[in-house]
Amino acid sequence: MNTLSVSRLALALAFGVTLTACSSTPPDQIPSDQTAPGTSSRPILSANEAQNFVAAHYFASLTPNTAPWSPSSISLPAQPDFVVGPAGTQGVTHTTIQAAVDAAITKRTDKRQFIAIMPGEYQGTVYIPAAPGSLTLYGMGEKPIDVKIGYAIDGDMSIADWRRTVNPGGKYMPGKPAWYMFDSCQSQRNANIGVMCSAAFWSQNNGLQLQNLTIENNLGDSVDDGHHPAVALRTDGDKVQINNVNLLGRQNTFLVTNSSVQNRLQNDRQPRTLVTNSYLEGDVDIVSGRGAVVFDNTDFRVVNSRTQKEAYVFAPATLSNVFYGFLATNSRFTASGDNVAQLGRSLDVDTNTNGQVVIRDSVINEGFNMAKPWADTAIFKRPFTGNTGTMDDKGEVQRNLNDTNFNRLWEYNNRGLGSKVVAEPKQ
Repeated sequence: MNTLSVSRLALALAFGVTLTACSSTPPDQIPSDQTAPGTSSRPILSANEAQNFVAAHYFASLTPNTAPWSPSSISLPAQPDFVVGPAGTQGVTHTTIQAAVDAAITKRTDKRQFIAIMPGEYQGTVYIPAAPGSLTLYGMGEKPIDVKIGYAIDGDMSIADWRRTVNPGGKYMPGKPAWYMFDSCQSQRNANIGVMCSAAFWSQNNGLQLQNLTIENNLGDSVDDGHHPAVALRTDGDKVQINNVNLLGRQNTFLVTNSSVQNRLQNDRQPRTLVTNSYLEGDVDIVSGRGAVVFDNTDFRVVNSRTQKEAYVFAPATLSNVFYGFLATNSRFTASGDNVAQLGRSLDVDTNTNGQVVIRDSVINEGFNMAKPWADTAIFKRPFTGNTGTMDDKGEVQRNLNDTNFNRLWEYNNRGLGSKVVAEPKQ
């Protein structure tokens, strides 16, 4: 774990408290002045339109006649199935998280298995494979930073360097549960390992739950200020819950994909994830990928030296025929720098992509670019164009929120200095 990240986290929290203490009317408490339809650079939903963008819709199933997912709070047992901690400590069953995961998967049960992790620093990758049963991993400390899981993995590594870094001492071997995940990456024919295999923590487990942990790709700024995909957490499973977790990294901190066990993106699958009461930091495409993810009461912080060049919070690769991608509600967006950071951009991985994001009922600070809060798409550089629609005779906005001729990146009822809508120059 990079101690600088912990210090930064503590500083961020302290800075927020200072802002509140020093202002009689903090900007984040001033009512929102975002009004529909907004502008082509900053489209704003109306109250009627915003009713479409709630968790229940994001958690609907792509399978017809199937009830939506309705997650409840994570419930922990009095006695976990496995305990990770120092050797010789009372109650400890395994000294590494991967060993405990392997043991849980090897039980081949469809019952949820609980892995408790004692306070400490756990360096090395963690891979959780697909299995009949779901896993819950949780920290036993008082705070998320008491349990630190991390490793420095660079997406620009050669496959040979990645293999030596990730698999010391035969951590992943044929016959072990997560071997197929490791093998799918080492068997690539690419020169570099790439973003999909750069995760410090990677799960394909449906129903995965993570609570009270810090997960970090601690590559950080140690390389240079260029582009280095370095995922802290990657999840491919459905019905994933993340609560009270710190996700720390730089580029692609949190990657959610709809990949199969063959590690390939799918066109007929929409995994669902709920993130609550958590903290994410990074610089470029902090949250990226393909799936439905709802963030509630979560802090997003843009950090690092690249913030004066470019910075994006969201990079959804939502399929064009899927209406719901990423939703952030009751959350906070903070960036350093002077109007450089942007709220996001579509990640156009192919011609079937039109990223979807809604940020609503949240606070955006002054570090974000108010004139152009959304960027042109990644990869294909499709210019950002928001749909402002038309006004009917009742003063209601009329537009197709999923018109493929426009980007699908929206806001509603946000406040803070960075939420201001800047009037566009007349043509």
